Amino acid sequence: MLSQPLFKNILCQEDFKSSAGGAHCFPDLRVGVFKEIVPMGIDPKIVSYKETGIHLSPQEFHREVEQYLSQATQGQSDTILLDCRNFYESKIGHFQGCLAPDIRKFSYFPSYIDENLELFKDKRVLMYCTGGIRCERGSAYLRSKAVCREVYQLKGGIHKYLEEFPDGFYRGKLFVFDDRYAICSNEDIISACDR
Repeated sequence: MLSQPLFKNILCQEDFKSSAGGAHCFPDLRVGVFKEIVPMGIDPKIVSYKETGIHLSPQEFHREVEQYLSQATQGQSDTILLDCRNFYESKIGHFQGCLAPDIRKFSYFPSYIDENLELFKDKRVLMYCTGGIRCERGSAYLRSKAVCREVYQLKGGIHKYLEEFPDGFYRGKLFVFDDRYAICSNEDIISACDR
């Protein structure tokens, strides 16, 4: 169990998320201690979670995406809106105008970045993921390459964004890691099952 002072430094009220469901959604729930919650495959001592991108609240992120989309339609954007989730997650829902790498699991994210460094050179990157966990490691990795002008990440992930902007710039469903598989906040269907 975490001591109270340490707990206060790690989590605050805004870090907790809720959504409709129940115990039946988590039939195999277990609690454990892991080196990485979502494995990136690089030791956290090498790429530290302390070197993350700048956290943006859902409101700040919404404004940034709005500005990005208006500039992108004019062909003037120096920003990349980066989805750092797996391809099957971004296929069913994503932010408009995003770059969604074709990766099967998060441990492929560093290779994707390494193979596309020129794409990120001197760019502002707005990064997002489901709940903010992958962005902690992904933004730190991207920053460690020292090619981007700035790296930002959506604090609390898509989940927190949708709490405030259910009809915002995120379209489709949000893939979740329990027996619900996906939750929706809008009526958009952006893909169909290919099985």
